[in-house]
Amino acid sequence: MSLAIYAEKRIAPLLDGASRPHYTTRVLSSPVRLRPGTPISAKELKHRLKRLNYKRVEAPPNEGEYRRTSDAFIVNLRDFDHPFVRSTPNAAAIEIHHGRVQSLRLADENIPLIEAVLEPELLYELSGSNRVRRTPLAAGDIPATMTQALIAIEDRRFFSHSGIDPRGIARAAWRNLRSHRITEGGSTLTQQLAKNLFLTPERSFSRKIKEAFIAVYLEARYSKSEILRLYLDSVYFGQKGPVSIVGLHEAARHFFALTPHELSVPQCALLAGLLRSPSGYNPFRHPKRAHKRRSEVITAMHREGFLSPTQTRLAREAPLGVTRSAHITPRDADHFLAYIQRALASRYSDEAWMTRGMTVHTTLDPWLQEQASKAVAGAKHEAALIALDPRTGAIRALVGGRKFAESAFDRATQARRQPGSAFKPFVYGAALRSGPNRAAMTPATLLSDTTRAYRIAGGTWVPRNYSRSYQGPVPLREALARSLNAATVNLAAEIGPKAIIEYARELGIRSPLRPTLGLALGASEVSLLEITGAYAPFANGGYRVEPFGVEAALDTRGSVLEFHHRQPRVVLNPAEVYLMTDLLREVVRTGTARSLARWGLAQNAAGKTGTSNDGKDAWFIGYTPRIVAGVWSGSDIPTALGITGASAALPIWAKFVKTTGGPASQGDVWPKPESVRTATIDPNSGGIASAGCRERRTEIFAAGTEPTTPCPLHSRGPWGWLKRMFSSEKPAPKNSYR
Repeated sequence: MSLAIYAEKRIAPLLDGASRPHYTTRVLSSPVRLRPGTPISAKELKHRLKRLNYKRVEAPPNEGEYRRTSDAFIVNLRDFDHPFVRSTPNAAAIEIHHGRVQSLRLADENIPLIEAVLEPELLYELSGSNRVRRTPLAAGDIPATMTQALIAIEDRRFFSHSGIDPRGIARAAWRNLRSHRITEGGSTLTQQLAKNLFLTPERSFSRKIKEAFIAVYLEARYSKSEILRLYLDSVYFGQKGPVSIVGLHEAARHFFALTPHELSVPQCALLAGLLRSPSGYNPFRHPKRAHKRRSEVITAMHREGFLSPTQTRLAREAPLGVTRSAHITPRDADHFLAYIQRALASRYSDEAWMTRGMTVHTTLDPWLQEQASKAVAGAKHEAALIALDPRTGAIRALVGGRKFAESAFDRATQARRQPGSAFKPFVYGAALRSGPNRAAMTPATLLSDTTRAYRIAGGTWVPRNYSRSYQGPVPLREALARSLNAATVNLAAEIGPKAIIEYARELGIRSPLRPTLGLALGASEVSLLEITGAYAPFANGGYRVEPFGVEAALDTRGSVLEFHHRQPRVVLNPAEVYLMTDLLREVVRTGTARSLARWGLAQNAAGKTGTSNDGKDAWFIGYTPRIVAGVWSGSDIPTALGITGASAALPIWAKFVKTTGGPASQGDVWPKPESVRTATIDPNSGGIASAGCRERRTEIFAAGTEPTTPCPLHSRGPWGWLKRMFSSEKPAPKNSYR
């Protein structure tokens, strides 16, 4: 009676799923979707195919192969499962010209394709503290050949006994007696399952009694196919370093880089033979022993009538076929994995999610991640980089530090520091909006770049420019481009810290912001992730996005446990977006980020440098039509390093963006909306340029804010023209840039 109670309390719940076995959770990257017009170079595509272990061939490619022609890549794409993206298991011809996909078509039929998709990469496999690689096995996953190999070598009467096989026990005892050693066990597969799942490895009479009882119980309650599935789902096949390989799914992948359905006769025979001694017959270490053991299994299969003489001969002659070319987990994305772990642990128990056999589809682009890691690794100081898809907020690359092995602290998401002038776009963005008793400013609005003392707690504060020189009246455009501190604080005093905070909150800044004028110079701490995300509305047409790393999480049956479903919302109108982008492009063209020209990124990049007091922290947040990325550089312990955003952070950003293709574009990729007007002005007054104005600039304005009065500083008409022609006045020299 006690054994029956034991069975109902301990065995049935485990097999019925009430007590969950440990399965491996897999973390996958995002698939790469290629469509006509997608920015990608031939070099990048080749690199991506190499990462995915596509083999280059000269003949028409099979699945997982590709070849180059004079004008295209012919890629036989692999099938894959993804909750939101359909695979393209066809041979696709991908033509690339001038850094973009020019056309897609089916290679064999010359039919146009809407898109071609490269499968996700396996980033990580997690199994908690037990270190087990195990994937759930359904009965339909077991090939008939595997069943035959297992039955032939382990339990010939499996389908006729009731859990215990007296004939098998007697046969094993006789053979062991003749050999004067134990060469064969008498346990059935059902008994082995009972031992693997419920009992210890101890050799005792009491354990054998329990094993036999549990085997009979299993046979009474479950079908033979279910017992076979449970056995092949839980049996140990060997080790990969410190990780145990458990179950047929993982064994097929570990030894052959295949799924169970793809296993051949000799491969099934090898796996069935391994079960007697996974270490002793390890084909990587002991190929001769493994070959001999495989032959024994093949002979047994022939003896049982599962193989014909010809099949037996061919199976014996086949090479072992084991491969070490299965995907090796990269180490570039350790900080990203830690970020994903923190996100999922907050929604599931800390350890449980790693052992429930989940499939986690992430937003990471492994190729971009590799380039980001290389860019950060070359930094002179500690550094972090994050790159987002500006349209959705999906995290495409995340590097939290130079070396994860030395420090797992994630400086991209966990650290908060003063962003310095990288915060200024929120000040100027707020100024472009009207407020209570205040009209909206424009890029031509004159700001006061002069020293002024402000009363603060404990005394007074006089904001200083980096160059210690001051321009007096200066256009808003120039004040931002040259990162003039005095002009920015005077602007913040005019519009008020409240307006700045409201604007920053709308775009995505969540950290506490102190309502003081120091806010204008980035005195409140933020994370690299949030400030990079808050730049996204400038790049994507005015939509606020929430940065995220998990696209979807599925359980062992493929049912969706969660998925990202937040929709971006409009926070900026088209005119605001265009004005802010043009102002940040001015920073790149003529301002503190003009060194981007050395990387060929001056035409279609926008962004802002930032430096905190004493050069403790250096920042650059910028974007192209393809990506928005942020870089921080400095020291974990705040130290006066004397670095600037332009000298320490910008080069990392530039190296990353340049290596990943840069703004592969032609013409103006940020077209001017109808709600933006242009006017030729005198930048010294902001008025409409007249005949007497020596300096002229074509400036942009939100409709209704363009100037309507002529420049008050210079004469109009012929007299103004004559004065300009004969004037000895020279333009004032410009200060050096930071």
